[in-house]
Amino acid sequence: MKHMFKKYPIYYLLYGGFSCFIVILLVVVIWLAYSLSAQEMVKNTSYYQQNVLNELYSKIGIQMRSIEQVSLTASRNPLLSDYSLLSEDVYSDHKRGAELEAYLASITYATPMISSIQFYTKNVVYIQSQMPVVFIEEQKVKGEPWYAAVENTDFSWVGERTIQLFNGDFSVISFARKVYSSTGEYSGLLLLNVKSSAIQNLVKGETADANRILLDSGGRVITLIGDPQLGPNIKDFLPYTVNESGYLKVDTKGYTLANSSSHLMVWSKHFNSDWTLVELTPWKQITSGSVHNAFILSLVGILAIFIALFFTLFFSNQFIKPIRLLLHEMGGYAANINKVKLPEDYYNEYGVLFAGYRKLIDRIQELYMSLENQYIRQKKAEIKALQAMINPHFLYNTLDQLNWMALGAGQDKMSEILELMGRMFRIGLSNGESLVTIHDELLHAGCYMQIQQLRWEEGLTVVTHVPAELELYYIPKMTLQPFIENAIMHGFDGRSEGTICITAVQENEAIVFTVSDDGVGLRNNWNSGEKRSTGGYGIRNVTERFEAFFGVDYGINIQDNDAGSGVIVTIRIPLLNDNDIDGLGKPTEGMPRAYPV
Repeated sequence: MKHMFKKYPIYYLLYGGFSCFIVILLVVVIWLAYSLSAQEMVKNTSYYQQNVLNELYSKIGIQMRSIEQVSLTASRNPLLSDYSLLSEDVYSDHKRGAELEAYLASITYATPMISSIQFYTKNVVYIQSQMPVVFIEEQKVKGEPWYAAVENTDFSWVGERTIQLFNGDFSVISFARKVYSSTGEYSGLLLLNVKSSAIQNLVKGETADANRILLDSGGRVITLIGDPQLGPNIKDFLPYTVNESGYLKVDTKGYTLANSSSHLMVWSKHFNSDWTLVELTPWKQITSGSVHNAFILSLVGILAIFIALFFTLFFSNQFIKPIRLLLHEMGGYAANINKVKLPEDYYNEYGVLFAGYRKLIDRIQELYMSLENQYIRQKKAEIKALQAMINPHFLYNTLDQLNWMALGAGQDKMSEILELMGRMFRIGLSNGESLVTIHDELLHAGCYMQIQQLRWEEGLTVVTHVPAELELYYIPKMTLQPFIENAIMHGFDGRSEGTICITAVQENEAIVFTVSDDGVGLRNNWNSGEKRSTGGYGIRNVTERFEAFFGVDYGINIQDNDAGSGVIVTIRIPLLNDNDIDGLGKPTEGMPRAYPV
C-alpha cells in the first residue's frame, strides 16, 4: 500500500481511490443488508418450521403408538400366540385358522389406518383370498428386503413399500412384531400394514410443498414427502442431528435436492423416542427476499456511484492540474534550459512548489558538474587508499633476504614458506594494478594454501575446479585468500583436519566463485557489523573494494552450508577482459556487507 502511493500518478490514486472507496462501501452495505435480512429470515423460518415439526411429531407419535399397541394386543391373543400349536384334527385346525382370520380382519375394520395384515407362520392351514388377512409360510420372510431390520429385534417399523393383495397393489408402511406362544416359543411374525397415505398426510400437515422425511431410531426411512432424492441422501445429513431438535445450514452441492446447493435442515425428535422428523428447505427459497432487497440496493448504489464518480473526476482535475504543469516543465528540462514557465498566481502549497522549483533550476547546472567531479575524485582516492593498505613493497624485499638467510642456516621448510610468501607479495604488488588475472589470483591463493599445508601436513585438503578459459579474465587481486584464511583460522579452529573447495562457473556476463569448507559454520550475530580488535580486516577490505568497483549488481554472500557443515562464500564478478577499472561504472547505494566468521 505504501509503495502504491510512490509508484502511480496522483490523479489515478485520487480518482481511483475515492471510486474504490465508494464501491467498497456500497458492497459492504449491500452485503450487511443481505446477511442480516437473510439471517433474520432463516431464524424466523426455522422457528416456524420447528413448531410445525414438533406439532406434527406429536400427532405422528400418537398414531404410530396406537398401531404398536394394537400389534401388542393382537400378539398376546391366544388365537395368534398359540396358532402354531396345531393338533392332529384337521377340522379343528381349520376352524382355528378361520377364527384367527376373522379376528385379524376385525382389527383392520376397526382401525381405518390399517389396510391389511400379514402373518408369517410355519403352519398355513387356511387362506381366504377375499379377506385383508394373508397367511404366509414362515421361511419366505427371510427373502424379504426388509427382513434385516426386524431380524434381531422383537418389533420394528418397516419403511414404505408396495404389497400385492387380492384387490390390487397397495403402498403401505408396516409395523412388524414377533409372536411368541404362551410357553415362550416363537410362533411367527405379524405385520400390520398401515396405509402410506395416512402417515404421509400426518407428515405433510398443512404444507403441501414441503420436503419432509420420517426416520426410525436406526436412521431408516419410514416415509417421505416432497423431493424423492431425500430417501437415498438423507443418511449423509443424519450426523448433524445430534440434539433432540434444532436447525442448521447443510451443503447439498452434488445432490439434486430442489436444484439448490444448500438447504436449511430442521429436525424434531423427542427424548427416548423412536422417530426423527426432518424437513429440508432450499436456501435460495428462504433468502429470495434478501436477494431482491440486495438487488434494489445495488441499482440505487450504481446510480450513486455514477454521480459520485462525476464529481470526483471534476475535483480531481482541479487538484491535479498544477502538478501536471510542474511535471511538464520537469520533463522538458533536459532538452530545454530556458526560463521555467510556471504560473505565478498560486498562493497555496502549489505556489511554494513552483517557487522552489525555480530556485532549484537556477542552481542545478553549477552543482551538477561539481558533484560529478567530486564523486570521481572521491572514489579514486578510496580505491588507492584501500590498495595502499595491502601493498607494502618493503615486505617483499625483506622476505627475499630472510629466504637467503634460511637457506644458509639449513632451514629448508622455513625457506619454502618464505619463498611462497614472496610469490604472494609479488602478485599482491602487481605493479600497482588493482586487477589481476584469475590465473594469478589462483596462484596467490595457492601459495597461501601451500604454506598452510606445510603446517597442517596431511590434515588440510584443498580442491580447486576452475575452467581454464576463465583464468584469462580479471579479478580484484587478493579476493580469494581472505576467505581461505577465514576458513582455516576460524572454521577449523581446534581441529586437525579440514577440506576447502574452490569452484568457478560462468553465468551469462558474470563469473561466480564459490569457496566452501566443512568447518564449524558461522558464529552467532556474525553479520552484526561490529568490528573486532583483531581479525576480519581482510574480508571487510574485499567487500569495500567490491563496493567501490562494481556497485550492487555484484558482490559477496556468506552463509552456512545448508547441505552440511561449514560455510559457503559466493563471490560474483563481471567478465573483465582487461585491468582498466575506469570503465567499471559507478557504484550505487545499498551494497550488502560481508564480515568474517
